[in-house]
Amino acid sequence: MTRISWLKKIWNGRSRGISTVLGTVFLTLVIFAISTNVFLWSLSRNAEYTLAVKEENQKTTDRLSENVIASGASYSVSEEDVTIKVTVKNAGSVAIQIINLWVFDTAQQKYTNKPVDLSLNPGNASQQILTVALSGANKSDDLVSWFVTARGNTVPLETKKGVIIAQVSQGIGSVSMDFASFRYYNVSKVGSSYILENYTCGAEGFEVPADEHIAFEVFLTNYDEPEKREIKLFSGSILWAIFPVMGAQPRCAGWHIVNVYGNGTIAPAYTTVTLTYGETVKVIFASKTDVNREGFNPSSATDWYQQNKGSAAVNLMLVGKIGTSTYGQNVPFVSIYFAE
Repeated sequence: MTRISWLKKIWNGRSRGISTVLGTVFLTLVIFAISTNVFLWSLSRNAEYTLAVKEENQKTTDRLSENVIASGASYSVSEEDVTIKVTVKNAGSVAIQIINLWVFDTAQQKYTNKPVDLSLNPGNASQQILTVALSGANKSDDLVSWFVTARGNTVPLETKKGVIIAQVSQGIGSVSMDFASFRYYNVSKVGSSYILENYTCGAEGFEVPADEHIAFEVFLTNYDEPEKREIKLFSGSILWAIFPVMGAQPRCAGWHIVNVYGNGTIAPAYTTVTLTYGETVKVIFASKTDVNREGFNPSSATDWYQQNKGSAAVNLMLVGKIGTSTYGQNVPFVSIYFAE
């Protein structure tokens, strides 16, 4: 009996020690599990926060990257309906979506809006004709309008070109040229094709090599008022350089209109270039001959006359159709220096 009691005392002492150890291990596991869950929860919350900040920063960047130009706006009022014609261009680096148009009548101090669904990729343009109902509006009122994009930017509709339209359509003709974008390209032959080098960058066209085959790039805009007719340019359209000679007949050089593929290759035949009202179109002049009559022939100033160097006055002689009528316009626009 004495021995059994002694063994029980020993075992009871050990069992209490084991229970303490097991309790400590269990508590440690519980604490570890809780700590792990808290750590993982913190990581997930931090990842969500980082993602939210990144998305918000991207939205801000995209909003600031929007550059929408609404130009050439014109207004007409019939009863209480206001019709707006405007050309919208995405001049930014991100795609844009226009969702609303607001119109404000400054004379009546009234405004209205109209939902719009217009999406444009970078570089694209679209002519829009939109009609909104505005109570009390009449033809003599001053109207102001603006677009709202999906990112919250406002785009005022610019009407400043009204003066230019009047000067062009009633003065020298229906087409105007953008002086700042006047450029030239060197023309090289690759196999049986001719290619514009460094297309679509080129170089400023106000000083060019006289003895190299080159092409000129111009941007033309149709400002035909009030009919707003479509203009088609035929293959006889030419960029003409006139070199003054003191005491003698002036000398000339010319570049006919051509089509150019996206990779810079000049098309062997010419397809009519069309300018819709309010649209700006890139036009290339590169051939010494009318492409549709005699095929493409690269042109340089000295191809026409060996001494065609120095300063020259340059005219655009455009021929084609405007609406259903024949069309012809001479645009005196720049002077060029043909260097050695």
